[in-house]
Amino acid sequence: MEVANNLIGKVVDLLFGVVKQEIDYVWNCPENIDKLRNEAQKLNDMKGMVQQRINVAKDKGDRLLDGVQNWIEKAEAEVSNAGEFLEGEANAKKTCFNTRLCVNLGTLRHYSKMATSKTSTILQIHEDGKTYESCVSIPAPTPNILDLYERKNLDDIDTHKFTLGEIIKALSDESIQIVGIFGSGGVGKTTLAKEVVAEVKNLFADIVFITVSKTVDATKIQEKVNIAAKRIINGDKVLIVLDDIWEELLLSDVGIPCGNNHMNCKILLTSRSRNVCEAMNVQRNICVNTLTEDESWILFKRVVGEKIETDTSLKKIAKAVVQECGGLPLIIQAVGRALRSKSSPIWEATLDRLQKHAPLDIAPEIRKAFTHLKLSYEYLESEEAKSCFLLSSLYREDGSIRVTDLVSYGVGLGIFNNLDSIQDARNRVQIAVDTLKSSFLLLPTEYKDLVEMHDVVRDVALLIASKGKDNFLVNSGKRLREWKPTKNTSESYTKISLMYNKISELPDQDLQFPLLDTFIIRDNEISFVSDEFFRGMKEVKVLDLSYNNLCFLPQSMKLLKKLRMLDLTANNGINEISLLGELKDLEILMLGFTGIEQIPEEIGQLTSLRMLNLEWCDSLSCITPGVISRLTCLEELYILHCGGDIAELSLVELSTAELETLSGFYIQIGDRSDSVFSIQKSHIRRLLYIARVGNVFTDSVKKLVQTMEQDAMQIFGERETKEKFFAQMEEIILVDLQCLELLWDCPHQYISFGNLQIIKIKGCPSLVSLIPVDVAQGLVNLSEIEIQDCDNLVVVISGSGEHKNDGEIEQTEGTEIDAEIVFSCLTSISLSGLSGLESFYSGHSTIKYPSLKFIKVEGCVSMTRWGHGVHVIPNIKFHDQGRDCSINDIIANEASGEIEFGSLK
Repeated sequence: MEVANNLIGKVVDLLFGVVKQEIDYVWNCPENIDKLRNEAQKLNDMKGMVQQRINVAKDKGDRLLDGVQNWIEKAEAEVSNAGEFLEGEANAKKTCFNTRLCVNLGTLRHYSKMATSKTSTILQIHEDGKTYESCVSIPAPTPNILDLYERKNLDDIDTHKFTLGEIIKALSDESIQIVGIFGSGGVGKTTLAKEVVAEVKNLFADIVFITVSKTVDATKIQEKVNIAAKRIINGDKVLIVLDDIWEELLLSDVGIPCGNNHMNCKILLTSRSRNVCEAMNVQRNICVNTLTEDESWILFKRVVGEKIETDTSLKKIAKAVVQECGGLPLIIQAVGRALRSKSSPIWEATLDRLQKHAPLDIAPEIRKAFTHLKLSYEYLESEEAKSCFLLSSLYREDGSIRVTDLVSYGVGLGIFNNLDSIQDARNRVQIAVDTLKSSFLLLPTEYKDLVEMHDVVRDVALLIASKGKDNFLVNSGKRLREWKPTKNTSESYTKISLMYNKISELPDQDLQFPLLDTFIIRDNEISFVSDEFFRGMKEVKVLDLSYNNLCFLPQSMKLLKKLRMLDLTANNGINEISLLGELKDLEILMLGFTGIEQIPEEIGQLTSLRMLNLEWCDSLSCITPGVISRLTCLEELYILHCGGDIAELSLVELSTAELETLSGFYIQIGDRSDSVFSIQKSHIRRLLYIARVGNVFTDSVKKLVQTMEQDAMQIFGERETKEKFFAQMEEIILVDLQCLELLWDCPHQYISFGNLQIIKIKGCPSLVSLIPVDVAQGLVNLSEIEIQDCDNLVVVISGSGEHKNDGEIEQTEGTEIDAEIVFSCLTSISLSGLSGLESFYSGHSTIKYPSLKFIKVEGCVSMTRWGHGVHVIPNIKFHDQGRDCSINDIIANEASGEIEFGSLK
């Protein structure tokens, strides 16, 4: 009986629980429906925020976290499902009370139970989404040259297609570890190696591509394979490509694990020599043959165009030209590019020249290439492109060539006719480099400011130079420890390049270089140059001694009266440069990373100087007054990250006499603050950076802006000047200026920021307002505003009629409507730690932001609105409680002063 009673009790409890739950569904239906509605709205808001972060990440090229896109889809589906359910519930509620009570109760139970279930699902999705509230992506790695490699069209090029298949087949053979491919220069070995990588990249955990070259740099190879070697040891499958090997290389000496214990490591070698491959114990050696006549014709047509098929007279000549290219893709493409736009008579003359043999004193392996590539060189229509081509041969084999070097060397050598400016030289060099790349005479890299030259092309360039009016001595990157030229040979050289060696001292004997115009010995270990060394180099125009260990300048340097480009960068021991004042023709002077303590008065004698670079001169504490203003031809001035007692810099001189005439400058005043803002020098060439100046410097900073009106009146008398100050400025960075209240203290009509692109300000607690509206109207190129930790900043853009009084912004009587403002280029606004900020704009005008994609407001607890008037931000959609709204609504409803929005796709 007791067991029966217990059983009955449990059944009753169970039934009671079920009944109670069913009653609760009916009784709590309104609350359950409301909870579903609220949780659905929260999930929708979270989804919107995550989506905005995703959009920003995509704009930056970052890689999305696994699962975030799937979460967005789930959240989208569930929010949509909840919306449909709530709409159905609302409709049912309207009709339910028109029928029987039992139906009403049943309907309440149904919708209440469904709402509870859906709320549970939404809560779980909301919980899962917390992972993505703060982070939705990881930075994508910078692409390397293999990532950027563009696959070649091998259709109908069966020779290469077959060879490619053989290489891949060999690498797929588990019994083969080392595969070699060999063939003559220009036959396409490197191209095939890259095609292999593109074909098999998904089969390996890591792939490393290393160009070895004639001069082996074991340390460099070890650095490049370091991570891959660890992965090999851990059992990952890795492919290592060693391109352009000239002699046997012991893999163990360069840190590459191989042998029976590391068969997960595959190695692909390329070499001109079959014997070199065999010496390295390749298990499969594959020859890259020249193209057949038909294949050569197909490739040639792809470069020149189909016109040679339709022009019967030209086709016959073209066929003969292709035959002379010997089936080498490098030569076929170079010759085709050179002839592509030429007339028939030039084609005929070209064929005649190609059929003549190259000089017998040329090495057999490049004899055929010489005639053809020389032709491509001669058909360059630009003399500037020809000069850049020959200058590129001064670099080490398979090394990178800096485009900026070609600019400074070119200016020094005077290769540009009617040069307007240094920037004009940059533009012309870029055009020349683009021409050379399209002619297959230079090769692109993954970096825009670096190019490379095929080793065969380099050999030909050096031959072209030696057989013309020039005579180059190029021993770049050969690991030389000394240089001892002989008197008999030195007298004929016009250019000497010894860059990238380990030379520690230069000879002190009496050597004569009467024809030498270029001497480059950068990146060595030179600590001493005798006072007599430069006596025999009086024609030198370009001298590059950068990245050495010099402690002083030899007296004979002042004899280089024709010197136009001098680079002493990264000679930390140099601290005195007075003798450079004798070099009156100098146009470019590079002193960055040196130990100079002051710019002496003698530098003011360099009246031809166009560019002066003083970046990262830690000991620089003084620029002698009057020096900069005497440099009447100066176009570009770089004073960035200088240490010492920089307060002695003559700011007034810089601002009034030079800033407005300089086409480019980086001027940093005060202590370095590297971690605050990242300075992107690649695209900004006009930057004023002021950081952490003390009280001793306050007056000088004020004078930088207070003297503007006085100078204008002194120059232009009582008439209103049309000149604008700061008109050339592209970037402003101000850091930790405790006393800075205003950016300038003069009438606004003298101010123009038409070229300004970036404003970054941090830690300026006395700053109250930033830009008046009439100046803001001229910010047509502004792309980024970032302001941090300025506690007293009240407004970023102040309206008309506002003025500062005892640290407060006051508005004159009446509400003046400003003219419409359009920030056409502004893409990002970030405001953080601005506790006193009340609004972004305090006027009453319409502001349009057609390009704005990102807004961040953080720690701006006093901010009650974005601004009066109308703010048009088409790329960002604002939501509040599920409805569309304005940015002012968002600011007003966010008590914490923290919002972040990104653009919608």
